[in-house]
Amino acid sequence: MKRFKTVAWALGFCAACVTSTYGQQTAQHPELPAGQGKDTLVRVCSSCHSPDNVIANGQDRDGWEATITKMADFGAQGTDDDYTAILEYLVKNFPASPPVNVNKATAAQLESGLGFTTAESEAVITYRDKNGDYKTLDDLKKVPDLDAKKVDAKKARITF
Repeated sequence: MKRFKTVAWALGFCAACVTSTYGQQTAQHPELPAGQGKDTLVRVCSSCHSPDNVIANGQDRDGWEATITKMADFGAQGTDDDYTAILEYLVKNFPASPPVNVNKATAAQLESGLGFTTAESEAVITYRDKNGDYKTLDDLKKVPDLDAKKVDAKKARITF
């Protein structure tokens, strides 16, 4: 396996931020599955963004490795062992999933495939039945009671 590139230009405050928020961040992310690597993911990744970002977009091993390398290039602070633990955790718990065609999906498929709530999924179908098929993300964002931010977060997994 490729060795992950670690970044040496750490700003002192980043390490302090991670240390001071580590316990707090771990407790704030119960939606992440338990398992080896979870605490490392939270510790390393939460200094710059919410670890919840991983929930929105599953990837294959190569995709996760590229993402981890990119985050290290942006300044994520971790050792090669940390990055390996994070990679294994992500590959196991957030694999690539097939895209969801919002013009054909059932409410259950919208919920499981895109993480929409039951109410959001039903709103997508009701709007689709009333207005016809979606052609763009902007069409989907017109659905009442559907959070546009959720649509943006899932855009890589949405097809028409």
